[in-house]
Amino acid sequence: MTSLPPRSKVVAVVSDIHFNLHCEATWKAFRAWVRYVKPDEIVIAGDFLDLGMMSHYAVGADDPLDPVDQIQLFVRETRALLKHTPSLVVMEGNHDERWGKVLLGENPSRLRKAKGLSLREQCLSQGLDPSVKWLRETTHATGYRVGQFWIRHGHRQAARFGGGRHIAANRISKTFSSEIIGHHHKAQLFCQTIRSSRDRDTVVVGIANPCMTRDHSYALAADWQRGFTILELSGERATPYVVLIEGGKFSWGGRVFDGNR
Repeated sequence: MTSLPPRSKVVAVVSDIHFNLHCEATWKAFRAWVRYVKPDEIVIAGDFLDLGMMSHYAVGADDPLDPVDQIQLFVRETRALLKHTPSLVVMEGNHDERWGKVLLGENPSRLRKAKGLSLREQCLSQGLDPSVKWLRETTHATGYRVGQFWIRHGHRQAARFGGGRHIAANRISKTFSSEIIGHHHKAQLFCQTIRSSRDRDTVVVGIANPCMTRDHSYALAADWQRGFTILELSGERATPYVVLIEGGKFSWGGRVFDGNR
């Protein structure tokens, strides 16, 4: 009897959605892919909210003014994703951290025992499923591991927003490990072979994850790319696919996913 080949595990990494300033067609195309593929896990790697009204920057004329509206939209969308995946991981990015900076100040540890003030607690009060894994990057928790990849938002690793022309290459030149970071709204993949003394080569991969936001008032016609990353795991190693969503649609696995319909 011929045994069936082992099934790979599929993980989607999405970042920089910036609800409710997201690119609707891009997000709808991703949602259509999730419904079809039913990935084993989805990792939202930061900046799922925009929270521009809670920053020190001037708010654009057409930008939203209510942070709770953004939270409620995020909660609705996560609940929709959970219908098609058994595991959802959410990590805070620099935009999401604006909530805590306003409510808890620059030294949030002073109010660590207070209840109902953190962004996660607010999302739970608005209906976030408690099964969602919530991560906040600290000195002792610097990301989320999938296969050989460390997934981070990237704002704590970058010198500034934009990160230069070679974001992915810069990251692995500093760490010599495989990483996926968001934050920069760029799509890049860079590989480097590390030679070992045992004649065993290791390929490390740096990925700058594309975004899912629309152009913002502070960056009209910006050099941003939209899309997400798919990791397909076989054992402890993952094969990465950086997916570009152009005009709200993309193809994968012989199908077209169109968010304009």
